[in-house]
Amino acid sequence: MKFIIYNGSLKADAESNTFTVCKMTQLAFEKLGHECEIVTLRELNYEGATADVDDELKPHLMKMLKADGVIFATPIWWGQHSCHTQAMLERLDPIYSWAKDNKHQPMYNKVFGSLVSGGGDGFQHIHGVLYSAAANFGFTIPPQCNIESKAQGMDEITQDDDTVEQVKNCTINMVTWAKVLQEGNPAKDGRHGSVDINEEAAGVGIVTKQNATKDVPVGGEYMNVKKLGLDKK
Repeated sequence: MKFIIYNGSLKADAESNTFTVCKMTQLAFEKLGHECEIVTLRELNYEGATADVDDELKPHLMKMLKADGVIFATPIWWGQHSCHTQAMLERLDPIYSWAKDNKHQPMYNKVFGSLVSGGGDGFQHIHGVLYSAAANFGFTIPPQCNIESKAQGMDEITQDDDTVEQVKNCTINMVTWAKVLQEGNPAKDGRHGSVDINEEAAGVGIVTKQNATKDVPVGGEYMNVKKLGLDKK
């Protein structure tokens, strides 16, 4: 199987703690008998956009469609993921829109993991943001596929027991769940519909000035009866 790690570090590979953990993860996949490529985003000449742009990043985005699983790797910068990782999320927007319009999720049957390197707070927040995006894009997120490495420097990182164990958990679980998805092919029977969060598709929402009525005040909740199918007896 094929896995891709998108390295969002702002530093050159030789100086990057994030890249060091990416390399450990790549070697772990290879030890399990699978192919793994690391794409260092800072080395690419690409445009930050939510549109489909023909630049050096696009071929690597297209590789995702043929991969069995991907990992987004990022350092912690002021409690947030890096600008390169944010750019990845934004550049996936055309695929998300295409999936919504065509009612087909190309990321179904693919697994997703996250890798965060750095000290201080921010691990859980970044994992949460990435997992939320991945779920909306259609990825399956296996358990314990969130690597958190607080160690600093190549020697310390590669010898850090917590980092080593998390790399093992992530790679083994991603491979295991990817095999399950490949063999079971749940995408065949799964629902491929996708919605915009600005639409009323969820059926329940908070009333704002724009959608308030005399019967439902601002700040209250309304239920979209038709969308929920509750109007059918």
